[in-house]
Amino acid sequence: MTTPDARPIHDIFTGWFDATSRKDIDAVMQHIASDVVSYEHDAPLEYRGVDAVRAVCQRGFDASDGEVTWTVPATTILVRGDIAVQWGLNRMTAHGTDGPSEMWSRGTRIFQKRDGRWEMIHQHVSFPYDPSTGKAALDCQPER
Repeated sequence: MTTPDARPIHDIFTGWFDATSRKDIDAVMQHIASDVVSYEHDAPLEYRGVDAVRAVCQRGFDASDGEVTWTVPATTILVRGDIAVQWGLNRMTAHGTDGPSEMWSRGTRIFQKRDGRWEMIHQHVSFPYDPSTGKAALDCQPER
């Protein structure tokens, strides 16, 4: 259910995926609003501002001594005027000394067109949790 005018948002994601594989933090941050609010996988509850999001992204890159990839294999993007909403399952891989690892999570992002340019103003990424333990379920896979 992606709207026809979603191409610019698709292009942002394509750029993010490529920049992630290069661990190019400057390219990753190009479409992040200065006043972004992001709910990341790890504490604290929220990250406010582009510098906070930059730091958490950089920590993710630094945690892997090899290639890092991020994709959203099946994404939905809705555009209405100067607001766009995207959601889908995030697939992240990291290649380190122990070999490759894969992790899936959920992601929703909101973009606003400001001065003719799309910027992400909000992000929410999360892992499901196991209600019997209260801990994040990091081994979930999408149904095929």
